[in-house]
Formats: sequence, structure tokens, C-alpha cells
Amino acid sequence: MSELINHKLVELINSFQQLPYLFVGTGTSIRYANAPSWDSLLLHIWKISNSQTPEKQFSKLRQGIEYNLYSERPGLTPDEAKYYINPRLATALEKQFCDNYYTSPDFDSKVFTEEENIEILDQHYNPFKYYVAKYISTIKPDKTLIEYQEISSLSKNQNKIAGIITTNYDTILENIFHDFTVMVGQDNLLVSNSFNIFEIYKIHGSIESPDSIVLTDKDYENFESRLKYLSAKLLTLFVEHPIIFIGYGLGDTNIRNLFTEIANCLNNQQLESLKDNFLFITPAIDKEESYSLRDMEFGRNHITMHEFVLKDYSILYNGLSSIQSSLPIKLARTLQDMVCNFVYSANAKNTVIFGDINSPEIDDGKAAIFFGRSDTISQIGFSYYTIDAILEDVLFDNKPYLTNTKLIEQTFKTIRSSAGSTLLPIYKYIKALNYDITKIPANYNIIRDYGSVKPTSSDKRSYLREARSFSSISEIEDSFPDHIPKQVAYIKNFASAINADELGEYLIKYFNTDTYRNHVSLFRKLIALYDYKKYA
Repeated sequence: MSELINHKLVELINSFQQLPYLFVGTGTSIRYANAPSWDSLLLHIWKISNSQTPEKQFSKLRQGIEYNLYSERPGLTPDEAKYYINPRLATALEKQFCDNYYTSPDFDSKVFTEEENIEILDQHYNPFKYYVAKYISTIKPDKTLIEYQEISSLSKNQNKIAGIITTNYDTILENIFHDFTVMVGQDNLLVSNSFNIFEIYKIHGSIESPDSIVLTDKDYENFESRLKYLSAKLLTLFVEHPIIFIGYGLGDTNIRNLFTEIANCLNNQQLESLKDNFLFITPAIDKEESYSLRDMEFGRNHITMHEFVLKDYSILYNGLSSIQSSLPIKLARTLQDMVCNFVYSANAKNTVIFGDINSPEIDDGKAAIFFGRSDTISQIGFSYYTIDAILEDVLFDNKPYLTNTKLIEQTFKTIRSSAGSTLLPIYKYIKALNYDITKIPANYNIIRDYGSVKPTSSDKRSYLREARSFSSISEIEDSFPDHIPKQVAYIKNFASAINADELGEYLIKYFNTDTYRNHVSLFRKLIALYDYKKYA
């Protein structure tokens, strides 16, 4: 039976078209760290506030809440009821704990250190949640557990997992997935532009931020009030990626509410197409290992899930190794951040380098991405860069990777064949590479002397009819302040007398402005002139 289960699990994983997400619940922390269950956590907190009170009082408190709940909602099953009872119980414990903290003379010093009390008061932390965070922070993976051995299989395959969504507060996942970025709270998830790869989304908060913890009735009301927004955010993820649930029960209200919202957004055909996207992993505690298809009802719709009851989760984690994902986590994150920043940001850094993407020689089959150190490009050289990228580098000297022989021998050749009249700003690169200028092809349109940029007959007829003399660009601008064609005509006419640095400042002032775009051919000639004056 185990071999059949293993085969089916690996078969499903091999069918994944995208990296899977993990949806991780409390059961995972219990499995690897002997973490307390929800019930045990609340009992522990009650004992802190009621150290001299018999435990039966806790049972009476809980049973009273349970009695009122069933009176309000008589149709609840016992499994469903605990997801309503425990937040109400946590609310009662919160009030009791905080009352003790603020009114009992020595309660604070018994429960917290002096430094912790200072932090609670200075940062206005909720004492109850601060204690919850303090207690849970002591939970670490337990190496004595048999299940602990599974962690190594999970850790070595962490680059096969796109990301993690968890309702756990502890930091066990961060310790396993140490290269993942952590996002705490529902708010961070809602305001992010999209899901980034290799991130842990702690939607019920974290011990690193005590007030973010979702535990009381009010916390759950606030969480559920925005559940539609969270569901909408998760919808794309659920449609595009396989989801592996670990540490949850199929009856978990957190999961059921979320799936109900998502199921309501999809039709039956869409839901059917997702049936191989959902894997539910359940521990084989007091039962045999098994595999089954579970048809779950969520609101008006049904979602089919694959449920695997496993003793050894290494079967799952090792199965992930078959997923093709060759980039290490940090490099993949860096690549994603660079590309997304370039695409979405108005102030993108110059870390994404494009060749001539409009070249007729490039199609979908030939387009590719190079990812590595930018100075490596100057060593290997690329064949395609746009004339605008080159002109920018001539002015700003901000693209060191352009300085390679392929730019001279291939890129300029391509530009020459597609835009023959464009003057090629070649001297910056000839000088940097100590390139033999006699090897420049005769058909390259370059400035060989000032005669190459002399005013055209049209310039003379339209703009140079006045016999005037200038020795600087500032004089020309003062004479023709709103007339770019006249300014350019006179700059060309007195090209030998114009100072190179002043010409550079003039061009930088206009580069990539509307004025530049309206007179782009004129400014391109002047940048070639600047290149000649500066580097020839």
C-alpha cells in the first residue's frame, strides 16, 4: 500500500506546471517541535493568571462558553465548535490576564522580566499577546522526535516551493526556510502588489510582532471582515499554483471559510480543472496510511482534493526534488526583484539590461535572459543594444557593460543597416578598448572631422541667414531661447569652437525630455558630436 501511495504522490508532484505553495497549520509545529495545541495554549495561559485556582474552574469557563455557543448556533458539529469556542475563551483570558497585569501589584514581575515590562509599557503592547509571543518563542524544533528527521528533506528542497502561507505564530518555518522573506499579518499581504516567490506569509501574525497575533474573538472578527479581500488575493495563487496543505484538518474552519470564498468566485468547470492542484497531507496517527479523493462542499460548490494520510512526510518532501527549479533561492529572489522593479517602478535602477529587442532577428525562440554580474557583460559582450542606450551611456557613462568589441563590430553594424543615416558615437568605446580605428568599416557613418556635422543646406536657408558668430552654447541659447532647431544649427556651424563639457551639459539637460523626443534626430547628431569632441 505504501508503494502505491508513494507512486501516486510523486505522480501528482511530477504533473505540477508551477512551483507549489505550502499552506501550513499548527499541526506542523506540533509534529516537529511538540508545540502546544490551541486548547493546550489557552489552558497554559489560564494557569498563569490562576495559579492558585483548581483546574476545574477552567473547565467550567470553557463549558459555559460552549453552552452559550450551542444555544446561539445549535447546528454546529463538535469539530466546528472549537473554532468558535477558543476565540471566545481567548477573549475571556485576555481580559483576565490584562486586569491582573494592570491591577495586581506583583503579577507583572512574576510573569515578565524588568526589560520585558519596560518594552510592554514603552511600546504599548497588549500584555496578554506579549505573553503568548514570549511563551511560543520558546518552541524550537525537537531533535529527539522521530519526525524531526523529515526536516532535512524539506530543507534541501526548499527551492522547489514557491512560497508559504501559514496561520502559525512561531518561527519554526523561518528556521527551516532561512532564505525566505517573512511577511507578517493580513495587511502586508493585502497591500503587496503580488505574491513574490520564496516568501512566508504569516496571515495570523507572528511572535516577532505580538499585537499582530490573531487569537481572540475580536481578532477573528477583524480577520474575517477582510476575508473577501484576502480570498481575492489568494485566488490567483490558487488557480495558478498547486497548494499543499500541511498541519490542518479538512474540517478546519479557517480553511473552509477561505475555500468557500474562493469557490464562490469560480464556476464548476474552473473548479474541475483545479482538482489536481490541492493536496491535503494528514498524519497517520492511530490509523493506516492511505490515499483518497475527497469531494468537499464549500458553500454552493464542490472542490475535489487529494488527501494523503502519511506516517513519514519525507515521501512528500523528497518527491519535491523532481520539480525542475535550478536557481538558488537568493538568486531567484534577486532576479524577480530586479525585473519587477524595472517593470513597475518609476525609479527603476539600471540593473536590467536590454539589447535591441526590436531587432528583426529576435523572435520568441531567440529571446533570452542573462543573469549575473553586470561587469561580466563587458567581458562576454552582447550583440544587441539600442542606439538610445548607447547615446545615454555616452552622456552619462552609466553602462560599463557596453564597452566590448561586439558593440563596435556587431551592434553598430546592425544599427548601420537599419538606420543608415544615424551618426554612430563610436569614439568613447574605441578609446576605452584601445581599438584600431583603421579597422572601422568604411560604411560606418561616423564623424571623421567637423565637416561631418556641418550645417545642411536647409539649415543655412532657414536658420543661418544672419551673419553671426558664437563661441559658446550659452550665447546661442540666449540669442534663440525657444528655438531648438536654430540652436542646433549654430552649434553645428561653430562645432570646433564649442567646449565639449558645455555641450555635454546642454545635452544632459534635455536628454529624454519632451523637447528631446520632439527633436530626437537633431540631439542624436549632437551626442555624436560630443562623443567626437570628448573622446576622439
